[in-house]
Amino acid sequence: MAGTPGPCFDLAGHCITCGDEGVEMRVLRVDGAGLALCEDAQGTRATVEIALVDAAPGARVLVHAGTAIASVGERAA
Repeated sequence: MAGTPGPCFDLAGHCITCGDEGVEMRVLRVDGAGLALCEDAQGTRATVEIALVDAAPGARVLVHAGTAIASVGERAA
């Protein structure tokens, strides 16, 4: 999320602790073990740990280091 500073990210969207980016992703599928299959704007898919957020298919989450750390939008219809 370049250009969107927050309590843990600088103006370029990088973590102030480790330098990694926070990436907005869309939840495609959730399993019962606290993991979700997510997709970024470029179509890259990844398995993401979602214990810190309330995420369902269609939700948009901010992902950092393989963990969804915040919800960033309304759930898709």
